[in-house]
Amino acid sequence: MLGYSDFHGNFYVYDTDRSVHLEHQKIQSVQFKQNSIAYMNSSGELKYYSNHQVTDLEISNPRFYLNTDHYLYYSFGYNFSLYDGKKKETLGFIQNNPYAFSDSIAAMHDYANYFFVYWKDKFVELEQHPVKYIRAGKNIVAYVDDQSFFKIFYQNEKLTIDNNPPYTVQCASSTVSYIDNYRYFKIFWSGKVYEMYNASEIYCSNDETVFRMDYNTFCDAQIVVAEDNLTPLFKTGDDIVAFIDDEERFNIFYKGISNEYYSSVPKQYDVIDNMIWWVDDNNFFHVFYDGEDYLIESYTPKKIRADKNTIVYTDNYGKLKAFFMGESLEVTSSIILDFELNNELIMYNVIPNKYEFYKLK
Repeated sequence: MLGYSDFHGNFYVYDTDRSVHLEHQKIQSVQFKQNSIAYMNSSGELKYYSNHQVTDLEISNPRFYLNTDHYLYYSFGYNFSLYDGKKKETLGFIQNNPYAFSDSIAAMHDYANYFFVYWKDKFVELEQHPVKYIRAGKNIVAYVDDQSFFKIFYQNEKLTIDNNPPYTVQCASSTVSYIDNYRYFKIFWSGKVYEMYNASEIYCSNDETVFRMDYNTFCDAQIVVAEDNLTPLFKTGDDIVAFIDDEERFNIFYKGISNEYYSSVPKQYDVIDNMIWWVDDNNFFHVFYDGEDYLIESYTPKKIRADKNTIVYTDNYGKLKAFFMGESLEVTSSIILDFELNNELIMYNVIPNKYEFYKLK
């Protein structure tokens, strides 16, 4: 789903094949997912739109909220809670302990500092002491326990991966990428650990400074290629990881197999869900999808958006194009002003304040 506010502040959403008017006054914020929309109205009330109807969650000015394809997470007072489209569930209590939320799994602590996950609509206790770090993917949780053991919860099983904490961790669906305590870059995928290479030095960038990491430290930001090259060292998606190896070559790990796709660090790259796009030294635009690398354009698009199975971008003339499930197509023959993408739905405008929608299929 997608939506917009007009110049009067009216808020509309595009649902199936029509625009639906939800609010008469300008909303404070909104989060769009495949089959739902969560937003705070002008009064700060949290509302949820799905199945053609609005649900008032009777929550005003939540500390935070996160809408996903499965759950809406939010905090109010001293509690973390979720809404699954039918019922609310209190997850735990706001403390100084870490927490993580993703599409179908949540990880946090209760009032007694026990650590647990909420998965498949039930609570699973993992530890009886607070953990140090947590990362969550769509169906997986990675964490460092109070003894500094690195563990993963996957498919209702708790796995001890290492007895030392990693330098950094990223999670997506069925996939965890990390640099272990001996500086080996590794990938946990579908229950198995794959060792990629050993990094001689590790640099962490927090958008303000870049610093070389010392032994037994954790990067809570982005690991980059070098002190003078802020290209991410790796990015993790669903069953897929793009990474720069120790010889600065661009590699892609996909469903248990790793291959080199470029002999140097790309100018840009990103990983969203199951899609990778990247730009080579000639400014050529590539997309990796379903195990294949596609050369899409001989230039770098001005704006690129990605979602599951989908890449949408503007060409050199300002027209809108898409790469969807392995096929390239032209979305508009007119020059557009801007666009947004959510799953398979594109919202764009050719003239100010007049929005059109295009459903990929």
